[in-house]
Amino acid sequence: MLFPPSYQRALDPGTAILLTEGYEPDSLSALLQRLEPSPLVYTYQTQAPKAAALPDLYTFRQQQPEVQMVHVLGHGLSEQELLALQNTTVIPHLSGMPAGITSITWPDVVVLGEAVAVAGQYNLHSAEETTLYLQAAGQAQDSVIFKEAGQQPFQLRYTPKQQGRYTCNLISKSGNNMDTLGQVPVQVYPASKPAVLLVSSFPLFEFKFLKNHLGQLQHKVALRSTVSKGMYQSEWLNMPQTDLSRITPRLLQQFDVVIIEPQALQELRSAERSALQQAVTVDGLGVLTVAGEQLGNRTTAFFTNFQSKRLSQQDIRNARANWINGEPAAIPVSPYTLVSSEAVTGLIEEQSNNLLAASRRSGWGTVALSVVPQTFSWQLEGKQTTYASYWAHLLSSVAKREVREKFWQVAKPQMPQVQQPLTLKQTDYTLTEASAIPAATVRSTTDSTHTGIALQQGVHQPEVYEGTFWPHRTGWHVVESPGVEPFYFLVQDSAAWLHQSVQAKREATTQFASQQQRSSGTAGTTAYATEEVPVIWFFVLFVLSGSFLWLEEKL
Repeated sequence: MLFPPSYQRALDPGTAILLTEGYEPDSLSALLQRLEPSPLVYTYQTQAPKAAALPDLYTFRQQQPEVQMVHVLGHGLSEQELLALQNTTVIPHLSGMPAGITSITWPDVVVLGEAVAVAGQYNLHSAEETTLYLQAAGQAQDSVIFKEAGQQPFQLRYTPKQQGRYTCNLISKSGNNMDTLGQVPVQVYPASKPAVLLVSSFPLFEFKFLKNHLGQLQHKVALRSTVSKGMYQSEWLNMPQTDLSRITPRLLQQFDVVIIEPQALQELRSAERSALQQAVTVDGLGVLTVAGEQLGNRTTAFFTNFQSKRLSQQDIRNARANWINGEPAAIPVSPYTLVSSEAVTGLIEEQSNNLLAASRRSGWGTVALSVVPQTFSWQLEGKQTTYASYWAHLLSSVAKREVREKFWQVAKPQMPQVQQPLTLKQTDYTLTEASAIPAATVRSTTDSTHTGIALQQGVHQPEVYEGTFWPHRTGWHVVESPGVEPFYFLVQDSAAWLHQSVQAKREATTQFASQQQRSSGTAGTTAYATEEVPVIWFFVLFVLSGSFLWLEEKL
């Protein structure tokens, strides 16, 4: 046709719709129906019909300076991308989280013998069976199967066999599709060997076996057993002989854990109990009370005041003990059990949500109570691994914690990725006055090239320094600065952990929008776009009309 038919469509030049990755067509249609006159529609790093693609947002602002309001659909924009939309009102219409991992955590550091626990939430959009695998050392170490749609919690475990730096892979399988979701970096440190002081009111086989066991593991161990009033039998392993006749602050400074039984606690002089209590609250000492028939009294309340209940009228009962990194094992215990509550941390569990050992923080230290008076029976039965695992877990939970005065950490993001900004933070608790900004460098463990990072001191936290690093390669990196232990972190591919980038964009977009004020400067402005009516509709109308006339003549 020489002059094809056309019509005028009203447009709002001050308003635009920006479609980002993950947008839903139904949300776009609903928004277009609500907005009159129609806004301009653009896409950024995604595709959509009848929408103009944007190479970058700065070009968009230069070419469309009249746009003052942008409706963002999809997962949103990153902090860097949102900088191009300064002085623009952003209204988010964000999509939900995609199928897959929505949150995940794991310990950055574990002690040799401890398990790496990977826990999180998995979002399943359909009831198709999906399996998560934790792969390490070339094979699956643990797995979990999801069969129902919705948010599914999970926990996967793996125990490294050697110290060092390792990476595990988290893999999902749905039908015939397998996908590596990301890497789990773990640093395994050698097990600590806390110095232990054993105190009993009379010679105990339990303490004698424990002393020998810890001595074989090269722990510093001292044992004081009361022989008669005012007379003690003392033993030392892997440490110089020290006077154990009086519990003094100076003596307690040599130990990380004191293991004692209730009667010995009661027989301590008042000054000795005060010294022990102060060592816990001020110096961070750990005290474990191993109880039998009696749990303690008012005199020992600071150390033994845990909520308990009696389960048996007999002096002893059988229980099945369970603890992290250990296999459940049967053991004779006292007639009491400790009640689980928010005030305490369970260390050794049994059935019905009850506890055989529990701890609580007191000042800088830890006090704990156990109702398992005899574990040496495991050794007599040849269950050396069970015995070693049990005591390693108790000691690591109760022992004095190492205080780090200077250290590095990754501030954000949780999983560093290549070509994405990474914020590194140094904390220095030894800082007492203004000092020069420390120097810091980052390098890949496969390269000797050091990259300096500029640190900035915190205004409200002067002991904290932060700097930004842009990694250009994947793999392990290390940040170093004088007087601070080197800190290792893993940089992953940009395709790993999809949920992290989605959550970051959602949070950045929502926060940016909340800081903007909606502009009404273009509320009354309307433009018109001329659009041709497709000729095919006239042809269809002609065919229908001719068919009607032919059908009318036949009838």
